[in-house]
Amino acid sequence: MNSIEQKFFEIGRCIYCDTTTGPLTDEHVVPLALGGKMVLKKSVCEPCRVITSRCESNPIQDNWVQLRAALNFPSRHRKLGDMTFPLDVELTNGLKTTLQLKGKETLGLAQFLEYAPPVFFTHVAYTSGVVVTGAKLIGFGMDAKLFKEKHGIKGFTHTTMQKGNDFEKMITKIAYCFVIALWGPDCFQDRYVLPALMGEKDDIGYWMGCDPAGIFSRLIGVVQGGFAIKLDILDLNGVRSVLVRVKFFASSEAPEYLVVVGSLKPNFDPTQSSV
Repeated sequence: MNSIEQKFFEIGRCIYCDTTTGPLTDEHVVPLALGGKMVLKKSVCEPCRVITSRCESNPIQDNWVQLRAALNFPSRHRKLGDMTFPLDVELTNGLKTTLQLKGKETLGLAQFLEYAPPVFFTHVAYTSGVVVTGAKLIGFGMDAKLFKEKHGIKGFTHTTMQKGNDFEKMITKIAYCFVIALWGPDCFQDRYVLPALMGEKDDIGYWMGCDPAGIFSRLIGVVQGGFAIKLDILDLNGVRSVLVRVKFFASSEAPEYLVVVGSLKPNFDPTQSSV
């Protein structure tokens, strides 16, 4: 398993379009709003930043805001601890009502979609998008049993709205940035995921999906820490493709996501970091 502690890497060019002109800003490997501390400095131009950052808004600011408030994650624009989150519940006496809860009072709910494996491995008929095979709802806040007893709850309703393929692109972006943090931008022969990240192709499902049985790469499993990323190399007919597993909230039963990021240059030595 590859592990990089908090570090700051100087890149000096845009990791998406390769430009060195104009102002370059920093890119977090894991979004800051999810506690990411690994930074690629001077690594993204403004036009590419606008395009590639769009995928983070719906997952982080909309669907996971309650979770972030419960875990006291950072926010640049909102005081999450002061926010109120509605929860539609049915009480044990049969009445239906809406609770208004703050961060530590909530269940800290987050929905994780589950997918078919990346089409890269399966070679099934493919046109675009992703195939969703299931969803897992996990609470990271107040203990569910205590919560139920405190409010006299029989059941509740939690709604999540997924926007396009934003969640899938966010996972893929994390995987792509992690490879660059580990080996630098010059390791790639072909950056498979770049057209999807830049909105040029709708082929995210070809490169990203789930592999719960660990058929295509080694599982992460339940480990300590808030975030886990693991990297493998698949050598197929002399082409070395980089596989990255991403797991949010690694000590939980959250799904693992597998991304086929790109291929390595023939002469690149992965034992030597180029950053």
